[in-house]
Amino acid sequence: MEERLESYLNLLCQRAKELGVSEAVAIPATDIGVDERVALKCLAPRCPFYGTNLMCPPNVMPISQFQNVLKHYHGAILLKMDSVPSGPPEELTGPVEITEIWEAFKAAGGEEKPPSTPTTDYLRALRNNLEGIYKITSQIEALCLEEGYHFAAGLSATGCLLCDQCVGPGEPCRHPLKARPAMDALGIDVGATVKKAGMQLSFAQKETRSWVWLILVD
Repeated sequence: MEERLESYLNLLCQRAKELGVSEAVAIPATDIGVDERVALKCLAPRCPFYGTNLMCPPNVMPISQFQNVLKHYHGAILLKMDSVPSGPPEELTGPVEITEIWEAFKAAGGEEKPPSTPTTDYLRALRNNLEGIYKITSQIEALCLEEGYHFAAGLSATGCLLCDQCVGPGEPCRHPLKARPAMDALGIDVGATVKKAGMQLSFAQKETRSWVWLILVD
């Protein structure tokens, strides 16, 4: 990275922490790992968003196209937000069917809120933090535009959950200025990228859950 961009990325990291992120790291764009095997994880097991959500495959640009786009970027900031102060409730740490967790997670942010339990409160906290991620991403992008980095683009930490039910292919997005594709939707190997950045991230069941997302800057 050129010195000016590296200095500005460090300033953005500082600003992101002021906005509420737990950790922020400036990285060269070449440290962003892209692996076509990530697309397989959309299908095995098949993600409920595949083919139905505008911010997920195959409704976003192909991985090969994103790889070409990424070649033109020089830097990025990797952001992490700890979503809840403790690990998940005991009933989510055992051999729970992933479909059950997913349905409960979606319901936690729906208009008809489920009764309050340790599990629903935990999942609702995870959902609520997504709103903060969208807001912080937009604010960082705005700062970049002011400094002339007009290709700044944020990628989300997970599939888009701005609506209870996405309008789906063929219909206009209800939140076109807010919605962002997830990192893995474009083929980014999140684990490898996080590791290379020196950021700690655990997928152990009993660990505190964190959202990780990326903002490309150029």
